[in-house]
Amino acid sequence: MGLLCINCGSPVNALFIQYSPGNISLTKCAKCKAVADEYIECEIMDLVWKAAIIFLLLDTCRQVVLNPSKLHSELSRSDLSMWIATGKIMANTVLSNLLFFCILFIMVNSFKSKKENFENSYMEVSMAILFSSYFKIFILAMMVWDFPSLTVYITDIFVMSSNAVALRVITNSRMLESIGTSFICHLAKLLTQHMG
Repeated sequence: MGLLCINCGSPVNALFIQYSPGNISLTKCAKCKAVADEYIECEIMDLVWKAAIIFLLLDTCRQVVLNPSKLHSELSRSDLSMWIATGKIMANTVLSNLLFFCILFIMVNSFKSKKENFENSYMEVSMAILFSSYFKIFILAMMVWDFPSLTVYITDIFVMSSNAVALRVITNSRMLESIGTSFICHLAKLLTQHMG
């Protein structure tokens, strides 16, 4: 089955033409002269939003695994206190990740000033970080089975190293710059989570 125009159903050769990374032009249908699939740009954004939500939920689970007493003590009181405690943990997660990405973008911006051929957008860098954090999925297993808390930190090291490799690839920077960026961002996030 080939590609079809969403307006008239006629076959089209391609839905978009990519001129450079992040620079695309949507293809127009030869028959009806309308854009063949105007929603193709939304598909990437949907994927990013879903990845961001999973990223935040796994970080929230990480905080619960590391400090279960915060939530368990509230469970015994009332439903309202449990919701308040959950809201605090989630707010802390959002704040720490906001700080993480702010520091990341500042440091990636310094890569731009050093290289003339740097063409990556913040969206591409964000996607690289979100998708290279797939090791966080192991935190779900830690919520079901009893693991030592050291396992969470080992998972963090895997995530940090995977983020460093993704940054190196996406920004075409030196490995030491990528490792340093990943380490500083994760350290700031960790400190923010422990203060909350």
